[in-house]
Amino acid sequence: MSRRPANASAPALALAIAALLGPACAPARGDAYLSAMAAGERAYHAGRYREAAGSFDDAASRALRVKDRDEARLMQARSFERAESWGEARASYERLLADSPRGPRSERAEFELADLAIEHGDAEAGYAMLLAATRRHPSHGLARNALKRLIQREEECAGAAGALAWLRQQGPALRGTELDQDVAYHTALLLERTGDREGALRTLVATARAHPYPVGSLTDDALFHAAELAASLGRPKEAIGYLRELLAAREPAVTGSYDREKFDDAQLEIARLYRDALGDRAAARRELHKLYTDYPASILRDDALWAEAKLWREDGRSEEACATAARIVRELPESRYARCARAICPSLPAAPRPCADYILRELDGGKDP
Repeated sequence: MSRRPANASAPALALAIAALLGPACAPARGDAYLSAMAAGERAYHAGRYREAAGSFDDAASRALRVKDRDEARLMQARSFERAESWGEARASYERLLADSPRGPRSERAEFELADLAIEHGDAEAGYAMLLAATRRHPSHGLARNALKRLIQREEECAGAAGALAWLRQQGPALRGTELDQDVAYHTALLLERTGDREGALRTLVATARAHPYPVGSLTDDALFHAAELAASLGRPKEAIGYLRELLAAREPAVTGSYDREKFDDAQLEIARLYRDALGDRAAARRELHKLYTDYPASILRDDALWAEAKLWREDGRSEEACATAARIVRELPESRYARCARAICPSLPAAPRPCADYILRELDGGKDP
């Protein structure tokens, strides 16, 4: 029985085993298949789409694995689409589905067939196919956009109320799937468009709390829009509560935090609500400064500091206004506000370029940002 030498290192042994086993474990794809796929890809990228379709058909017939055959058949269908040969494209997708009803590309083929019917055949049948594909495959990457398109079509045909009725009829079939929150979110938007802002607000908050971060993909959007609705209904404190709920899910990291798209917008909106709706200027300044300090990657940091400086200036606190304006010049010199700092604090040095007129007009009485 062979034994490993005492001085052989574990990493060296692992590399040796990988070198011996690697080729044996690699999937066998076949030279004929690879050659036909390469020819198809060359023709496809050169714009010779019918030639490409022929090469991909050849590759499909030579494939040793179902995965490779289906990929070649998908590329054949796409080539026919580029050639505007809609019937042949449809036949290629249908053949893919016939050969691999549960294959790795079958779900995509169903969505593509629906699109072909919508764009180049019977649109009514195509939308029915799209709905069926969405219901069968709610986890597929195309399903979310498909649902959105179906809702938009219903709204175009029957208005917001008609689309809402349609979604309430179809939505239960998607309950418990990855489209569950999408159904609730779009229900809220349709409620708002029918004039039921209170119903929309309740639905947004309910879906955000039923699908909290990191489970929900629309949770931040739901809470942010709920805040907008609450503010429009004259309830700014409630709006701030939803924004704080959004920000409470901020996940810390070694280098700071994992900031999501709505975070800095939510922080800025809190400051605006304190300033404009509640008249609490001290709270507004605090929240504006928090955007600057707590969101180092945000493109809104200079907007926040400028708005803070304006509030200090309007309140007659020239020392604080100057300190804030100077911070923009010192720490954010590329900001559009850096060359306007002297308008806040005349003791600061003149900038090499003049301040934009629209910023000066805002400074004289505007609320932006």
